[in-house]
Amino acid sequence: MNVGNEFSAGTASEEGLQRDLTRRHALAIVIGGVLGTGIYLRPATIAQLVISPSFMMIVWLGAGLLSLAGALTYAELAARIPRSGGEYAFLRVTLGELPAFLYGWMRLTVGVGTIAAQAVAATVFLSDLVPLAPAWTQIAVPWGLGTALIDLGPRQMIAVFIIGALAILNARGVGKAGRFQSWVTATKVLGLLALISAIAIFGHTVATLEPASQRSTTPLVGPSALSAAVLAAVAAYNGWANVAMIGGEVQNPKRNVPWALILGMLIVIGLYFMANLAFLDVLPMSDILTANSTAHPTAPSVASRAAAIVLGPRVGLALPLLFMISAVGTLHCNLLAVPRVFFAMARDGLLPQGLASVSSTARTPIAAITALACVGGALAVLGSYDRLANMAAFGYVLFYALNAAGLLWWQYREPRGYGQILGGFRWIPLLFLVGMLWLFITLIMRGSIEIVTALVLMAAGLPVFGYLRYRRSAL
Repeated sequence: MNVGNEFSAGTASEEGLQRDLTRRHALAIVIGGVLGTGIYLRPATIAQLVISPSFMMIVWLGAGLLSLAGALTYAELAARIPRSGGEYAFLRVTLGELPAFLYGWMRLTVGVGTIAAQAVAATVFLSDLVPLAPAWTQIAVPWGLGTALIDLGPRQMIAVFIIGALAILNARGVGKAGRFQSWVTATKVLGLLALISAIAIFGHTVATLEPASQRSTTPLVGPSALSAAVLAAVAAYNGWANVAMIGGEVQNPKRNVPWALILGMLIVIGLYFMANLAFLDVLPMSDILTANSTAHPTAPSVASRAAAIVLGPRVGLALPLLFMISAVGTLHCNLLAVPRVFFAMARDGLLPQGLASVSSTARTPIAAITALACVGGALAVLGSYDRLANMAAFGYVLFYALNAAGLLWWQYREPRGYGQILGGFRWIPLLFLVGMLWLFITLIMRGSIEIVTALVLMAAGLPVFGYLRYRRSAL
């Protein structure tokens, strides 16, 4: 293999894909994959679980540092395994074929909920800009001990259209997709910085902490509620691993992918911390607790309430437009990265061979992109934002833990060459593994219907793997 061609721009990698993504594109994919709607919506959910402003900030900072530990772990893996497929490729090398397949299965079933959730969120924010007609009909389906209503109407059709349009953009070329991602990420970052600056300049401080006489009566946060709050924050930070999936299309991936992971996460942690400080500076806890969430689905978001206080009517159309751009940017980042997992699996015979097909002109995995868009569109019709996001986040937690375990096992088995990124900080993957296992165990103990559904869907991959192995051996 010609190493120069492997890392140079405008040439095909050994997988047949085009290396058209620069270091700047990789950084935009990390930041753009993380910076979605979570920072505008999740503060209310976290506040309802931990009650206290101080605990809110601890949860956001703790989840950020945990995610940074994950980014450093993946940076070490990406430096040694710079291939398309990201976590699938990592697991295949470190732990074997079954964990790698189950990761891809999770991405196709549970994980695709992220794409659907962002499309749903985009339509919610669009409805703040342009009045949308109500649902044409509703379908009641069993969910937990009760039923859930599935709407069919303009919002669902628009969500499917957004997914389809972005899938077409990605199919036309990874370079075009990278440039679009850079533009939309810059818009999202500047928009969030503008909101934080406006609150800092025009806002007024309110007493968000409890009076001293009431602090002793504040209930302690139990491990179950704390883990649910951390999961909500981890879900808001989720998306940083996407850049590892497109390692086969990044120029000089052994250097640029780790660089983008580490710098991107540091930037996002800073933005999230400043945003939460700004929200707490202008909103009393009562307003945060009753902001838009599953418990208050029709209420304005935390960000909307904070902006309304400092900007009043001037906030107008700007904030919903920013929210919609953030959702679309994160959705696009997933459509850019995740199909490479299915592409890599198909090349290895773990998914139908048709998913390994590459466009003869654009050099993109067009079949894998189409398949992901179809599944994402179906889920966008069937689910709500919180339900889809929680299921996806739980699936990610499990495979974050497995990837950290895989790196530690690899370090033990083959110590030579380890530490290209981590250097002497080899305890970081262990810290990340412990954090993810704590989340995984406490969330299973919590036993919500989203967690149970995610577990059932992921377990369904076991017989599928057995069947595919049998078919492959029979050929």
